[in-house]
Amino acid sequence: MFIDSVVWIGAKLKRDQWHEKSVVIMHKLLSREINTAYVTDYIIAEVINFLLRKAGFKVALETLNLFKAHGRIVTVKIDGKMLERAFEIFVQYPGLSLTDASTVAAMERLGIKQLCSFDRSFDKIGWIERLES
Repeated sequence: MFIDSVVWIGAKLKRDQWHEKSVVIMHKLLSREINTAYVTDYIIAEVINFLLRKAGFKVALETLNLFKAHGRIVTVKIDGKMLERAFEIFVQYPGLSLTDASTVAAMERLGIKQLCSFDRSFDKIGWIERLES
């Protein structure tokens, strides 16, 4: 299952509107109810940059280390073909960010249909099962 930026950010920021729901998802990862969490390198960059601005270096670094060291978080690198596909998805589905479009491209490539996200923009894509918990 892919886990979107908003979940990682929400788990780290106590004042975030999605904090409580994000913490529940993170507990599912830690308890192995979610066995493998997929992220893209774009998601990692988005999360770390956002946390750096909003929560400071310490929180951003702690989160980066989690992405790097956790054995059940798999980082998918967006290659040239996925980026080209992301550009197509970005144009096809207005409202998705380029990072979101790259997530869709990676999910397509890997055949993964489940995504933890609070971003309803993903609902435009009929084959994605967006989960909020």
